[in-house]
Amino acid sequence: MIDGVASSPDGNETGGGRGLFDGFAEYRTPSPEDYQRLFTTGLVVVDTNVLLTLYRSNQRTRGDLLAVLDRLRERLWVPHQVLTEFWRLREQSTILGHHSLKAKEVRSALVKAGRSASDALDRWLKQVHVGDDAEISGMIAEHREQLDTVLLSLQSLIDGQAVKDALADATDTNTDPVLARLEPILQGRIGPPLADHEHAAALIEAKRRGEHEIPPGYEDFKTKSDERAAGDYLVWEQTLVEATRLGSEVLFVTGDSKEDWWKQRDGNIAARPRPELTQEMLRRTGCRLFMLQPSGLLEQARIVLDLEVETASVRDLEQLQTTTPSGPEWTSEALEALVDLLLGQADVQAYSMLEAVQNDGFVSRATVYEIGGYAETRMLRGFTRPVKTATKRLEENGIEVGDAESLFFAVYDREFDAVSAKGFRIAQEAVPLLRPIAQKILGENPSSA
Repeated sequence: MIDGVASSPDGNETGGGRGLFDGFAEYRTPSPEDYQRLFTTGLVVVDTNVLLTLYRSNQRTRGDLLAVLDRLRERLWVPHQVLTEFWRLREQSTILGHHSLKAKEVRSALVKAGRSASDALDRWLKQVHVGDDAEISGMIAEHREQLDTVLLSLQSLIDGQAVKDALADATDTNTDPVLARLEPILQGRIGPPLADHEHAAALIEAKRRGEHEIPPGYEDFKTKSDERAAGDYLVWEQTLVEATRLGSEVLFVTGDSKEDWWKQRDGNIAARPRPELTQEMLRRTGCRLFMLQPSGLLEQARIVLDLEVETASVRDLEQLQTTTPSGPEWTSEALEALVDLLLGQADVQAYSMLEAVQNDGFVSRATVYEIGGYAETRMLRGFTRPVKTATKRLEENGIEVGDAESLFFAVYDREFDAVSAKGFRIAQEAVPLLRPIAQKILGENPSSA
């Protein structure tokens, strides 16, 4: 109470005056009582990455996270957009095959390290001219064997852990143990899609926010197609609609750590929701917004609900939150294989991508017409489809690829022309990987660009 005027927990003024948090609710630090109330009467919304984390986690962490979700099942709610993204991403090899892929990466690194050590020893023997010294050569050979034994032992350990943590039967939805646990937990907890006209309006609003860097999701518009980039906003809008319907406070749980969701940690002050999101939730629903990452959810469940949660599980999720990308990643090798395939099957797309790399990731519509020798009346609808087709073929051939939708996508200037693309853009993170490929190929074929 200030000067005889009380302020409610959500920051709204009472008694005709204003309180300390009125208009500044985003600065209020959540209390144990807040989480107790949320776990009892609130709406606990889980993002796509929370569900996908169940496949990336080890056996112990997976069990603890599922136990918390099970305990909160009456409070859980999953936006329809989350489920759409879950099914789209679930079958990616970086999800179902996460543990085997990571084991493969480490095995490769260990083999490379062993080879590098052996080569270094050979160079040393030659450089100091002791290769003919039987005693030294014998000791080197003995230590090589010991090193090989250690590396093989490590590979065996890593493979065993991958087998233990992996979900061998997950490719079949009938035998996937994660789905077997999730289905009863989420039964009746999935929200409906937006009506067609509402969905169309939401896509336009998402694009507007992306252009003006209004949260959430504007970061995705820098690397993804408009439709894919709108995903975060669709999740947010569906959450607002449900919270308005129920008149309920919201705890949004996401593994996303980007600045278009969070006001980042500053010194000892913990990360908290972007102020714009807190204010929009309050304005639209009259209720407070709380946000946690999966590790925070486990920690609060342990404290507030007195659930048995391993401290190691909290740490594991913290590591996943900082090291796991929101989707599959492209590598230089995969991009080179993609360009090679496109040069043989869709060279206009290949050269357009390479030209974009040379121009800060963007290739204009006019340049694409010039590369392809197209007539001005030709439409570019479906121009990026060959890239998606080639990506799928690489994946079928066992090559680990990233997301084709966000790799090369159309860019529109909706203020002037909402139908025709003004050009195409390469995902920002792929530009430095493609640059040496572009320099090599365009240098060999200058007339093609």
